[in-house]
Amino acid sequence: MKTLLYSIHRKACKLLLAAAVLLPVTSCDTVWDDDDCPVETEYRVKFKYDYNMLFADAFASQVHSVTLYAFDAEGRLVFQQTDRGEMLAQPDYSMMLPLDAGDYQLVAWAGVQDGDGFTVPRLTEGISTLDDLTCRINRYPATLHGEPVDSVGYLQPLWHGQLNAQALSRTADRTEYFTLPLVKNTNTFRIILQQMAAGSVDASQFEFTVAEENGLMLADNSLDPTDGTLTYMPYYQSQGSAGIDGPASEDQLNMAVAELVTGRLMADSDVRLTISNRETGKTVLSIPLIDYLELCKTVANYDMPLQEYLDREDTYVMTFFLDSNNAWINTQVIINDWIVRYNDITPEI
Repeated sequence: MKTLLYSIHRKACKLLLAAAVLLPVTSCDTVWDDDDCPVETEYRVKFKYDYNMLFADAFASQVHSVTLYAFDAEGRLVFQQTDRGEMLAQPDYSMMLPLDAGDYQLVAWAGVQDGDGFTVPRLTEGISTLDDLTCRINRYPATLHGEPVDSVGYLQPLWHGQLNAQALSRTADRTEYFTLPLVKNTNTFRIILQQMAAGSVDASQFEFTVAEENGLMLADNSLDPTDGTLTYMPYYQSQGSAGIDGPASEDQLNMAVAELVTGRLMADSDVRLTISNRETGKTVLSIPLIDYLELCKTVANYDMPLQEYLDREDTYVMTFFLDSNNAWINTQVIINDWIVRYNDITPEI
């Protein structure tokens, strides 16, 4: 009998010991206890660029580098990482965020690594703050009609994104995803001067510029106007012709073409597009650019706020018409296939 009781006692002790070993594991799966059950939750960030006129996510096809910054509740930098290349084009791409549970401000600059158009300061984790995170357009000294200017040539595409990732918490599957939306900060302008009279157009006679105070972008994507005025100049300029109905010269459209890229356009800014004679400095045309672009919102988006339109649209084709003296025929302008007539806005020439 004693032997039987001893055997039962030993088996009972083994069962209790096994239960004691398994109990913490089972309790950690059902009860969150920071002291007894440390949990390594994985946080990941997805990026999205659908703030465009197609209303479709173009992140995988257009964005080739992205740098993510995370700031804690006190505004201190706690994480930064850059990803680039083919990995961004993968449908399941996301960036791991190795942070503890808490409140964070996430900021991203995308495209900075793809060229030399922008400068973002080097930040130090634990020291740098949100106010230290800026993006500045690189500019170079130039002379325009005898006056010094800060000029800007080609800019690679640039995007900005921000997200309040509040109360990062544990989830049942131990992985939590956040989606950070991007806004494009660069705009391409293709300017066409079309000669309405016979004869060719000499593109070298014209100076194309856009002047604006938008060279310094802050962490919230607002602009610091104290950075000064930038003069955006063409990175491409040429001349040519296109046939209409026949090969004769009188059946040709002769034109000068220039392309330039600007920084972010703001609805309340006084940015101007100016075309002048390179030799004499005489103004061919000077227009309030934002006013003209506002008139070209499509009927389908007539109720879209102007700033949203300027942030979604990133390419503008503008056609101006010249007479035989290379003077602007200021009766109309074509912008992205929309006609802006003289009585819509009073131009300055």
